[in-house]
Amino acid sequence: MAGERFDKIVRDFIEEEEGVIVYLSDDAVFTRALRNIVSRIIGLKGEVLLPFTSTSNAMAKCLALRDDNTPCVVFIERMLNERPSTDFIINLKREFPDVKMIVLTWEATQETVAYFFELGVSRVLVKPASANKVIEELASCIDPPTELKKQISRCAEFLASGDFDEALEVTDRILILKPDSALGLSMRGDALMGIGESDKAAQSYMAAHESKPIFMAPLIKLAEAFKEMDDERALAYMKELDEISPLNPERKIEIAEQHLRRNEPEQAEIYLDKGVEVAEREASSMVGDLTERIVDAVSTVAPNLAVKYLNRVIDTKRVLGRDDLVHFNRLGIILRGEGKWEEAVKVYEKALIIVQDDPVVHYNMGLAYWEGNERMTALGCFEKALELDPQFYVGSVGAALNIGSLYLDLRQYEDSEIFFEHVLDIDPENRTAKKRLSDAQNRVPPKHVKSQRREKKQSASYDVDASGSTSFNVDASSSRKSGSSRSGGKDVSASFNVDDSSNVAASSSRKSSSSMSEGKDVSASFDMDALSEPPKKKKKKKKKSSKFLTNLEF
Repeated sequence: MAGERFDKIVRDFIEEEEGVIVYLSDDAVFTRALRNIVSRIIGLKGEVLLPFTSTSNAMAKCLALRDDNTPCVVFIERMLNERPSTDFIINLKREFPDVKMIVLTWEATQETVAYFFELGVSRVLVKPASANKVIEELASCIDPPTELKKQISRCAEFLASGDFDEALEVTDRILILKPDSALGLSMRGDALMGIGESDKAAQSYMAAHESKPIFMAPLIKLAEAFKEMDDERALAYMKELDEISPLNPERKIEIAEQHLRRNEPEQAEIYLDKGVEVAEREASSMVGDLTERIVDAVSTVAPNLAVKYLNRVIDTKRVLGRDDLVHFNRLGIILRGEGKWEEAVKVYEKALIIVQDDPVVHYNMGLAYWEGNERMTALGCFEKALELDPQFYVGSVGAALNIGSLYLDLRQYEDSEIFFEHVLDIDPENRTAKKRLSDAQNRVPPKHVKSQRREKKQSASYDVDASGSTSFNVDASSSRKSGSSRSGGKDVSASFNVDDSSNVAASSSRKSSSSMSEGKDVSASFDMDALSEPPKKKKKKKKKSSKFLTNLEF
């Protein structure tokens, strides 16, 4: 009888393979029923059932079983504490790819089942379920090897090693054993694609999908294949996949990216909104990463959308921590790129509420103030960053040039020299650093100061605090009007972030011009908007414009 066969499969799994059953559930009724099934119907005793109500404890146990090479099947409630368990499923599958999972739910729609299968769930069990049904699903999940499974395993090995001709031969055997095998047809498509028969591969993928519509792998592969070929059919297949499994937020972002490539921002925004909504509802841990992906996709073509979604992730998160500083940082960079330096300052002020001792926040705030021509305030921010971490700029051409240039702009020559020297330690041929170091050593004032001298003598005051330290304050008459410096006739800027380990890099929110050394781009850029030197009137050679994405991350 089928029931006895299923019982034996489960019994062998536990007794011979020394497997265990983990179940994450807050349903006391199901917990008692599962214990009864295992102890009375199958006749097993001992520590073979491991119950958990905490996702963190369940995760720790599953990873311990993985490390011990102990076979396990995990029952997971669809809803835990009135929240979807999607985050747990995603994280467990990522950390334990071979784990077998059975999702328990009171109702199962095609959309939820399709999404679970995409996440790697083996079975979906709808409650209430009889004891026989529970055993059947458990046995099907364990799924001992059969001839069909052996051939499928062989085919997978050939595909993984790139032996596509051998894999194609094995698919013939698979389809003899089971002519309508969706997996066999899909693997045949993989083999055909590998030998360059894309048309035949597409036919095989479509046959696999028609054989088992809820089996989404063929459509996913079709969409990926057409996307690589820049074929318009890729978007059509992705939308078909979205209809079958609308709970996958990442696919909605992929569809939005396709619309952006077609210069259809309104259509893209529709799918971006849906993707974020699904992530907020189904898998809150994905929201941050999803937002970063959205910003990557839209920041250059639709910065207003980047601002929208970064604000959304910041405003909707219940508790903000150090990990969220990356969102504040990117938002500030984009706002500065749009010329909204005051709004950028407000963003950094919010970041300082979370972490007051992070030098990168103060540094980036200084860049924003500098772009608003608030040079003394900008210097205060830079010096606060240096106070918190005197080495935060180490390794970054851009950060060192920015700090040194501001000191030079304010005629604090000695203070500026160390930063230009650091740039030359990294890049000995950096012409900008050479020129500015020479200006500092020869006490050459910035050009805007020399021009103002012809009009009137600059007024200045010195303030000495109780500790004896002196700060140099320049009044409004020494400041020039806010405006972007130009390089080669184009607006340019860059910004920098530093993580706690002082790894340094630079990120750019809009076009920037790299310093050139014997025809080659210098490895990092600096914020040209922050420099005080106006463009030279004599004709310049046209410089190559480039974009820098080497971020100093939190």
